[in-house]
Amino acid sequence: MRSLSLPFPRRTDAFTLLMLGATIPAGFILAREPFLSSGLFFGVILIVAVLVHPLALIAAMMLLGPIDLSFLTGGFKSLFQGIGGLDMNGIRLIGVSGGLAVTALVLPQARRVLSGPYGIMYALFLAYSFLTLSMSPGPMDGLRLWLKIAYPFLFFVIIAGVATERWQLDRLMDMALVGAAFVAGLSIITSMFGSSASYDGSFVRAHGIVPHENPFSFYLMIGLYMSFGRFATRGQLRYLILCIVLGIWMILTLTRITFLATAVGMAGIGVYSAVAARNLRMLGTATALGLLIAIPLTPLVLQRSLGYVPSIGELLSLARSPLGLYEAINWQGRELAWPIVFAAFLGQPWTGLGLGASTVIMRENFPPQVGLVVHNEYLRLASETGIIGVALFAAAVVMWAVAVIRSDRRSKGAAREFTLPALAGLTSWCIIAITDNVFDYYSPFTQFIALLVAASIVAAAAYEREQHA
Repeated sequence: MRSLSLPFPRRTDAFTLLMLGATIPAGFILAREPFLSSGLFFGVILIVAVLVHPLALIAAMMLLGPIDLSFLTGGFKSLFQGIGGLDMNGIRLIGVSGGLAVTALVLPQARRVLSGPYGIMYALFLAYSFLTLSMSPGPMDGLRLWLKIAYPFLFFVIIAGVATERWQLDRLMDMALVGAAFVAGLSIITSMFGSSASYDGSFVRAHGIVPHENPFSFYLMIGLYMSFGRFATRGQLRYLILCIVLGIWMILTLTRITFLATAVGMAGIGVYSAVAARNLRMLGTATALGLLIAIPLTPLVLQRSLGYVPSIGELLSLARSPLGLYEAINWQGRELAWPIVFAAFLGQPWTGLGLGASTVIMRENFPPQVGLVVHNEYLRLASETGIIGVALFAAAVVMWAVAVIRSDRRSKGAAREFTLPALAGLTSWCIIAITDNVFDYYSPFTQFIALLVAASIVAAAAYEREQHA
């Protein structure tokens, strides 16, 4: 008599059974928490994508830029509100950062960048700032900030470690510029329906499809630098047209610190082109584009800052008295928070109070409508990581600037498409940090600086290989 026995399932059958078994808890979660299910689904896709093809995932992030993804999970910080809230933007931050970190540790070429001269100071800063979480009064706030600071560095490590050919850099830059053109175009469409601007007293400020004017203006600025870098090296008219479109949108945001940062950044591009490349024509083009933005924006910036448009004599008089100028400027409440956070910094100046501490200070001393950030990254970093942290981060940024300048010299201008906007972006980062929380703008701003710095290094290396081939 033949005994009855169940055959051992084949691999495909086992996979089918596993998938069928997974549908039961998945269906339960989907029915009870549809937006959480959406976040988990897209989060898993992000992690798989970054592990399988990190450069493709980075290209997608460049394309998305400042686009708010919270609609995928039910709105801004709609999940886990008891611990501060989470949405698809946060899931993207966690998933992309985690996947890139694993990739950076696994790939030997990425590890070399991590421990190399242009990565080691940033890595040390991240390690030190992570340790400060142990003494922070707000470790969850600190962990969020730590991920935002690590995000652009991981982009830098992966691009500099994985990309080897110039065409890879060109595709990444293409995606960034296509994204900028898409955001500008979609913002024009939304403005027709009156949903892309807000009121600030008597001023109307445009924010396009981005929730706030400031990050929108920072994104437009870095897009302007990148498109100008393309125009400066390729001479193609479409990039100049994109510069003008982005510049017009930047004017409409009426963001004062962006105006100052752009003026300094474009001046830096022009001067560097004249000195390093002996290109006086490019100096003239950069000056003309800067004036195109400055002429219509200067009166508006002065009106928002001082309450009136001073004459040249009055402006010079204010400039001769820094304290008087500071007291005359409308800081929109920032000047109330700065002394309190600075006093906290003085209590523990060397090590700081721990990453996330300034958020706790703001929460305890000001109403919710004021916000939870101190709007000065120098003060924020000093109060949370102390003089040690500020010194480490400053050294990391200086090393990135050194890397960009060396890459331009090594490549004899072949990397200039990336070096020009990289230098302007780094300079603007330092200026924006005076009055804004630029660390929080990793998707509209700092990830692009990481791209440009890494691309400068890779382009210079590719040029040297071609010369020795």
